[in-house]
Amino acid sequence: MDETRKPFGSVMLLPLLMLGGLLLYQNFSGGENPFSPSAPAKKGVKAERNPPPLAAAKAPAQPKPSEQLYRLETPEFRALISSYNTGLRSYRLQNEQFRELKGGGKELVTTERERYLPLRVEVDGVALPEAAEWKIDPSAASSAQAGDARSLRFVWEGDGVRIQRTLQVGKGPYQLWSTLHITNLGKSKRTLRVRMGTYHYVPRKSEEGGFFASRSPAISQGLCRHGEDTVRKERKDLMAKHGYGPKVQFVGIENAYFANLVAATDKPAARCQLQSSERGGTAKEPDGSLFESVLLYPYVTLEPGSAQTFRSLAYVGPKDLDALKAAGHHLPKAVDLGFFSWIAEYLVRLLRLIQSLVGNWGLAIILLTVLVKLVLYPLTEKSFQSMARMRALKPEMDRLNELYKDDREKKGAAMMELYRKHKINPLGGCLPSLLQLPVWFALYASLSTNVELYHAPFTLWWGDLSSPDPYFVLPLFLGVLMFFQQKMTPTTMDPAQAKVMLYLMPVMITAFMLFLPAGLCLYMVTNSALSMAQQKFIHYRVERLGAVASPEASSSAGDSSATGGSSRESAKLASRPKVGQHRRHRRGRA
Repeated sequence: MDETRKPFGSVMLLPLLMLGGLLLYQNFSGGENPFSPSAPAKKGVKAERNPPPLAAAKAPAQPKPSEQLYRLETPEFRALISSYNTGLRSYRLQNEQFRELKGGGKELVTTERERYLPLRVEVDGVALPEAAEWKIDPSAASSAQAGDARSLRFVWEGDGVRIQRTLQVGKGPYQLWSTLHITNLGKSKRTLRVRMGTYHYVPRKSEEGGFFASRSPAISQGLCRHGEDTVRKERKDLMAKHGYGPKVQFVGIENAYFANLVAATDKPAARCQLQSSERGGTAKEPDGSLFESVLLYPYVTLEPGSAQTFRSLAYVGPKDLDALKAAGHHLPKAVDLGFFSWIAEYLVRLLRLIQSLVGNWGLAIILLTVLVKLVLYPLTEKSFQSMARMRALKPEMDRLNELYKDDREKKGAAMMELYRKHKINPLGGCLPSLLQLPVWFALYASLSTNVELYHAPFTLWWGDLSSPDPYFVLPLFLGVLMFFQQKMTPTTMDPAQAKVMLYLMPVMITAFMLFLPAGLCLYMVTNSALSMAQQKFIHYRVERLGAVASPEASSSAGDSSATGGSSRESAKLASRPKVGQHRRHRRGRA
């Protein structure tokens, strides 16, 4: 068999190798994106510049009042507000996309104790019991309980202060506006600080995954946006309390598809605090973890009879970029699309546009992959042309390897001279692939975190593109495609290494893809199939144009034989006399 026809493989598999490394990194490092600029810096807990927290006087023991629930409802959510410190008792998403198997909407409140209800009111310097009973404005009580209210106004009075809180549905989806008005009823100055935050409980079982399994979408992180930095901290990093500031814009807790965020609106907050703690079970095997993410406003001093107003915006819902942009206040920074986020964001928008035209997210992923392959085709073609020229030199390279097998310096110099003589850039096959990496990583990030794929069906048994393929058909098919793609792809590796890559790489990628979302696996399958088709087409064009021959084959058939031969078409081109030679022959015969 012609030596130049052997499968050599795998400059084109470089992105897949890097993707496999990224997946392995995520499984063993806790999953943080190494290409993300928003990865938390290695900073310790900053010292508190403000005065220390005021010790709140202990409220006298009182019988716990009965809890009242008041409803705020929109087409996107239904929120139940507790009379205990006006915290969120329940928050269910209404959209059909977020309905669970049991029939109800996705519940985003995961805590039960009054102390840990999201969005509850906390004020340092005021004896405010955990289950303090807040009264609602009588004029709004009936409509609130009937679910017709767009806003609720609560009042609590005690310990020399009067606190009025208004919760109002925002103009955009998943928004709740909070206005806190505190009045000093006493005869002396009061120094206060308002805390506003959210809490989230994650059962340990929901975080579990196997060796090759993808990250569980339930794995959560605490968020704090301060200045130009967005800090993300996972459970294991928050066992000690972390504080950041100043100029805090928002805090929150997120997982793969949902976020619970609180933003300071009128002016930045002073500090934020992030912490997690183990709950239930034993010290070695706890039942789960409680995340706390709190926004700390600046200290204020109220003169007798004076008042202060604090406004904040809560966003509780899916990590939808359009909805987050509608909310403003830097909340889109809660979505981490990696280092190439500016590319990933455009790909998300393009995917939505395609889906709006075809009406199926799986088909939209296929069409988006086709479009990306067409756009990147010029780079792919240049890569294959460069590899074809390298393949033509393989016999000469094998000869130099054998000749200088014991002298690496001479072998390197001889190789460089060979490249110079034939005007070949040895990196010519890699550079076009490297230029495509930002698009590949951006596409991977956009498909991995796209909430639009949550519970989105494709066809047959693929009823949820955000979940793994239940029968592993797509991962196994991907492995088969990669095997044949390896056989088609040229490489300059020695036969032993090429054989290892031929079998090992498909097995590794298949194992990684077994438990990844079906939407991401569908993209990989489509990309591999299109790559094979492009490879065949480019190879056909290269052979037809004689590009597989050595660069000087067209001027000298002897050079062609010196390099060990080429394709039949190239040999024919090399053996044809030039135009000037035809004319000389004719003159001689005349």
